[in-house]
Amino acid sequence: MEITKEQVDHIFKQCKHTEEALIALYKLILPDWEQIKTSKGFPLIGRDGWLYICECFIRLSKPTNNGFPGLWLNKGFDSSDCLPMWTVDLNHFHPTY
Repeated sequence: MEITKEQVDHIFKQCKHTEEALIALYKLILPDWEQIKTSKGFPLIGRDGWLYICECFIRLSKPTNNGFPGLWLNKGFDSSDCLPMWTVDLNHFHPTY
C-alpha cells in the first residue's frame, strides 16, 4: 500500500495533538480502524517516510506542548530499509476485531 507526503502533510496540518495525528495515520492505512479492538505488531513503512513522519511529530509537539513526540516511537509504525519511502506493509500488524 502506498501513502503520499501530501496525505501526511494534510494530517499534520489538521491535527492539533500528537494523539490525533497518530490515529489519523492509522485510519489512513486501516479504514476499519474503529472496529479494531486490539493488535499485535506494527505496520512497516520505508525508513525515509518513517523519519519524515517522526519530524512531523516533533514539530507538532513543540509549539505548545501538544503531545509527546515519542508517541510515534512507541506506538507508530516500524521502519524498513527494504521498503520505498511511502510504502506501508501490513504483514507485521495483526489486528483483532
